[in-house]
Amino acid sequence: MEIELRKIVTALIAIAMFASAFAGTASALGMLNLDFGNVEQGRTYTETVNVITSEMDFDNRFIIEKSGELAEWIDVSPMEFDLKAGDTQTLTVMLTVPEDAKLGEYTGAITVVGQRTAPAPGATPDGAAVGYTVATKSNLHANVIKPGAVEAVSILSVIAPERVDPGSVAKFDVSIKNTGNIPTTASPTLTVSKGTETVATIPGVPVELNVDEEKTAKLYWDAQEKGTYTAVVAVTCGETITESEPISIEVSKGGFSIPSVSAFGVVASILAAFAFALLRRKR
Repeated sequence: MEIELRKIVTALIAIAMFASAFAGTASALGMLNLDFGNVEQGRTYTETVNVITSEMDFDNRFIIEKSGELAEWIDVSPMEFDLKAGDTQTLTVMLTVPEDAKLGEYTGAITVVGQRTAPAPGATPDGAAVGYTVATKSNLHANVIKPGAVEAVSILSVIAPERVDPGSVAKFDVSIKNTGNIPTTASPTLTVSKGTETVATIPGVPVELNVDEEKTAKLYWDAQEKGTYTAVVAVTCGETITESEPISIEVSKGGFSIPSVSAFGVVASILAAFAFALLRRKR
């Protein structure tokens, strides 16, 4: 048992010595990802990203490597630079979208690679001892759309019940049409209110729509307490929100009704009965 304990202690001491030997050489080199968002065919876009280091890093020289689908479309400045420990370097990234680029999503990356080896304990100034090189990457994204792109949808109709029983589920069928000139995604949301109080906000499943395409989104509300409620459907498309007309829904127990008889028919029936009673009296 004593021998095993000595082995464990010896191992822990070795690990501690190894960790202390490399303390201070950990790199904090890094930069954020870059999203160009929607970009039009034939246009040029410019963004910046910072390469950051900490005081724990070491003076180094860096070069830029491009990769991915966007590699041929981007220019980075500067492509090479020296950076002292704790300093920051700003990179300018220019994206030029070809006029004949296919519509859709594109990804890529720019990688900043250090050209000097991190000094290990006992290393010579030129990094001759065992060490490591440092690098960091910024992932790129762009969505190519055609010039003059318009992202828009319309709510064609909302089919919903006028009355539901307490404890039942009310279904809303929302007909949505893409009225823009590019494919888009429509995200429906149902908001139910009672007076000035919002009692439920229910998001629906996003709907993918091609140009001029129509689809029906389904939303469900679990009606519990009796009362009169107002429902509104909102559809989000890009940065635009389109709302439906308010819909009134009564939550109550069902009663006797004659659905085929209109209000005019009821009045006419009452008048006819009254006239018939008068004729009988005259007789």
